[in-house]
Amino acid sequence: MDGLSLSLPASEARKNFYTILDEVSDKFKHFTITLRGKIKAVIINPDELDSWRETLEIMADKKLVKELRKSRQDFKNGKFITEEQLFKNLGITDKDLNQ
Repeated sequence: MDGLSLSLPASEARKNFYTILDEVSDKFKHFTITLRGKIKAVIINPDELDSWRETLEIMADKKLVKELRKSRQDFKNGKFITEEQLFKNLGITDKDLNQ
């Protein structure tokens, strides 16, 4: 089975169920399962599902989205400090980091 996204009738998905599971877990493919021409299920990698859930949670938080947009604009405007500058400002040395 080739491609990152495939649509299969339920009967074909049933015949290839273990192959579908292997491809979803190993290759981040996803499969849309249809029954009588209508989409009934989607099989995706659990890590991809977690990523989508996390994205939806972030996008649902209006305050967080506003802060992210502001941070992006600050970065574009050069309003940031480097990790090296942060450690220097906090008095953290290489010795402290290697303990």
